[in-house]
Amino acid sequence: MKLPLDTPINPPPERAPANLFVLALIALISGALVGLVGAAFCLALRQADQTRDLVIAWARQWPDFGWLIPVVAAAGLVMAARWLVQRFAPLASGSGVQHVEAVMQGEAEPASGVVLPVKFIGGTLAIGSGLALGREGPTVQMGAVIGTLVGKSFAAIRADIRILQSAAAGAGLAVAFNAPIGGVAFVFEELSRRFESRLIVATLAACGAALMVARALLGDPPEFQLGPLPTPTSASLGLYLILGALLGVLGAAYNRAIIHWLNLFNRFERIPVILRAAGVGGAVGLVAWFEPRLAGGGERIVQSVLNGQFTLSGLAGLFAARWLLGTFSYSAGAPGGLFSPLLLVGASFGALFGETFSALFGAALHPLLPDLIPSTPALAVVGMAAFFTAVVRAPLTGLILIMEMTANTTLLMPMLAACLSASIAPALLGSAPIYDTLRQRMLHPDQRRV
Repeated sequence: MKLPLDTPINPPPERAPANLFVLALIALISGALVGLVGAAFCLALRQADQTRDLVIAWARQWPDFGWLIPVVAAAGLVMAARWLVQRFAPLASGSGVQHVEAVMQGEAEPASGVVLPVKFIGGTLAIGSGLALGREGPTVQMGAVIGTLVGKSFAAIRADIRILQSAAAGAGLAVAFNAPIGGVAFVFEELSRRFESRLIVATLAACGAALMVARALLGDPPEFQLGPLPTPTSASLGLYLILGALLGVLGAAYNRAIIHWLNLFNRFERIPVILRAAGVGGAVGLVAWFEPRLAGGGERIVQSVLNGQFTLSGLAGLFAARWLLGTFSYSAGAPGGLFSPLLLVGASFGALFGETFSALFGAALHPLLPDLIPSTPALAVVGMAAFFTAVVRAPLTGLILIMEMTANTTLLMPMLAACLSASIAPALLGSAPIYDTLRQRMLHPDQRRV
């Protein structure tokens, strides 16, 4: 059989990838842009939090019906955020980390540029309304989009675009938490799950450039202020192992709760999706009316836990409320991440564990083993790392993030112990990492159980 005359005998060879210097230069440009956008997003969320607090305080002058103001406002903001997603960029729904992972693994194409404004505006509306979502998910996905767009503008090949989008996504996490090494660890442990020289160079360049720009705009304070902590003793490591195991079991349950709320949200198909999202927002707005500190990403209230400002009953209530609020908020499908809410749940449970143990056994054990029971702030810090590990199943990233966010390395050994048991417990229970589950739901929507 004769081939048409214009059919090439041999397909044209794919262009060679850019050399490392060019790749690093493109990554530096991408990282600088991520730092600019990430810092702007952080400032927008700070303003949104302040505005929400002012609106609630203003509404309290009408005790009988003032609660309607935060309820209606939150419902409207979440409805607008979900409408933006549904109308312009469905990939901007939720965290977005699962899509970045899918692209890196060759299971999906990079997101289009429209995701960037939708994620920025929608994330500001949703998190600003009070939904218990984190800023890191939107910042990661916006970073990935920036890396893709910059790579395409330099005519990078497909393989290099995937590298750039992952490196810039890591830069987004670094900016969100002021944790450059955590951003680097996130790329290799969670997104790519492999080491290669081109990805290493691009990630270091992107994270470094992003933090330089972001710190110029936001300053360089650690995310959480932590006072001096006593050096942990060998006798206390057993308690940290127990804490990690308990948080491992809770992490498996937390993942199931997220999927449960997503399935329940999808079950009401007769109700338009934006009205369902408005219902989620309205419920969260009602919670904010009664306790404004429970709303939003949770960074401010984590600091209160670390400062020891909660009683035993207060910690129990905070843990239960944020457990429910975090998993429920994610069901709305508005732009928002999971990391920040995880940290508050882990911190509150760690502090609750310490206070409960001291109340039950402190009087009997302290004379015999005065160094056995760690301080409550120490248990709260370790709880954050362990719960992150249990849910995301990325212990190295969790360790580094918490050390950078608290500017503290004293608790390295306790965190290692707790993250070890927090990794084993959910694996024994057959619980998959949350982003693996969310990625499969995204890639195979027909297999979702509703």
